[in-house]
Amino acid sequence: MSENNFQGETEQSIVAALRQGRQKTLDRLYDAYAPVMMGVISRIVADQEVAEEVLKETFVAIWTRIGTYDTSKHRLLTWGLAIARGLALEAIKTDRYESILHAKKKLGSKPKDQLNKIENSDRGKEKTPDLCKLDSIERTALELIYLKGRSCAETAAEMSMTVEQLTAVLKKAFIHLKVGKPA
Repeated sequence: MSENNFQGETEQSIVAALRQGRQKTLDRLYDAYAPVMMGVISRIVADQEVAEEVLKETFVAIWTRIGTYDTSKHRLLTWGLAIARGLALEAIKTDRYESILHAKKKLGSKPKDQLNKIENSDRGKEKTPDLCKLDSIERTALELIYLKGRSCAETAAEMSMTVEQLTAVLKKAFIHLKVGKPA
């Protein structure tokens, strides 16, 4: 979290303020976390307007579910990112935002909109340079599971390997991500 937004407050005091219903704390949390969450959401949801709706829904979920947040299990950002990821995957698997997509098709996509999509996707890539250091098989496995929402069995089948082989690939990927470079 940015020090400017929370001026030395601890995560526990921020959670306590959210649980007390302090809207200003949620506003500051949005300022601190929205860019990171939008990066994750945008890698899953291709349409920028739908991604923005998912981001809004994420913060509503944080606000309404803060009572269930367990500080001993996750950091607040990690918990929020899990919510964002889940909502983004749900958005692409369901027709929840079909009205937005339908309205866009009706109006037609403008070249400027397409340029913004390219710039946004490039921006997301800059934020996750460690993924570029992974072997292609590791990157594919992570993308299928974490960004496309596939199960391990589905991912293994799609990659023509056993679940055990996939598990080994994922372990290797996590080691590379942790270290920051392939071994």
